[in-house]
Amino acid sequence: MESSAELLISLALILLAARITSSIATGLGLPSVFGVLVAGVLLGPSVTGLIHPSAALEGMSSIGVVLLLFVAGIETDLVEMRRVGIAATLAAVGGVAMPMAAAAGLAMAFGYGTSEAVFIGTIMTATSVTVSAHVLKEAGFLQSRIGSAILGAAVIDDIIGVVVLTVVVSIEGGGGAGDLVRLAVFIPAALIAGHFITKMAAVRLVLMETREHRFLEVLALVLAFAWAAQQIGGLAAISGAYLAGVMFGRTILQEDLADFGNLIGYALFAPIFFVTTGMSADLAGLRAVPVFTALLLVVAVATKVVGCYGGARLGRFTHAESLAVGTGMIARGEVALVIAVLGHQSGVIGDNTYTASIAVTLLTTLAAPLLLRFALPRQRPAAEPASAESEHRLELASQIEQLGG
Repeated sequence: MESSAELLISLALILLAARITSSIATGLGLPSVFGVLVAGVLLGPSVTGLIHPSAALEGMSSIGVVLLLFVAGIETDLVEMRRVGIAATLAAVGGVAMPMAAAAGLAMAFGYGTSEAVFIGTIMTATSVTVSAHVLKEAGFLQSRIGSAILGAAVIDDIIGVVVLTVVVSIEGGGGAGDLVRLAVFIPAALIAGHFITKMAAVRLVLMETREHRFLEVLALVLAFAWAAQQIGGLAAISGAYLAGVMFGRTILQEDLADFGNLIGYALFAPIFFVTTGMSADLAGLRAVPVFTALLLVVAVATKVVGCYGGARLGRFTHAESLAVGTGMIARGEVALVIAVLGHQSGVIGDNTYTASIAVTLLTTLAAPLLLRFALPRQRPAAEPASAESEHRLELASQIEQLGG
């Protein structure tokens, strides 16, 4: 068991290394998160071994990814997302179908059985936009057409991926149609319940005199949304956190919660998440199946870009916008890791396949911020005038402040 002293020095090293490497990356014109991921690789067991994965760090990392997606949800422009809904849906479908088919085909070409090959394809369908959301925010594209399409496609991708996983596991004897029914019931129920919960909470919380208590209650609700998505809906916890962010982003608390989320999320928990993600890289394991791992990496990157690019183009995005959307969906991240662990524990995939899948997941996560930064247009999107909804929200907040004063 990790002692408190070990945890304290580990956190100190993580935060210091994240600060140094992010500054170096920014100085080189790279996304800061790229440097933080590299810091994790250097600190982890594969290189220096200064820090080892632990339950405490894993727990803080889980909170970090939840907070990051909560902030991304708060800053999501729903008007813009509705405008890009068709493109996001088509991009998600293309980004699931092509990687699954290509990865499964590659695995069968290397002699893997049908069940193992299909599960490898399932791993490659996953998308993690935690890294992409950070890069989009840093580059000023989070609320643009590109950012809205990537975030929207990632949510839809997550739902499709869960359905695919449920079907695959059911075929292998580990699940049933009940999981699909649960998912179909949970999504609309969560949207309806979330709307009323956040609306009632915002009305009460905005009248609180102490902002600290307000933030504590919102944080508790965000964690509850994340728990419900994972335990009740069978989705990733980050989907619930993102949904909570979108809901709270439509209230008069939007600006205060965005500042709070950025402070607690990006100052502490985000570096822990990105560093621990890099730490889990097992560079020695790449020697077991080097050719298959290399080809799987190429397939994972190419099919996500092409599949999502094609969907975005069908949704009437420009070539540059579609390329950025495809590139922003490359990272597999924590969702793919969970699927890989599930397959390994159930015996569907072997040790070598598991190692290759983990390696590709981490390499795509490392490559995503670099490639996305180059794919984004050089000019930031122009700030649009405030919408009627935003103006009404600000006016209402002013009236409440006057009543309270």
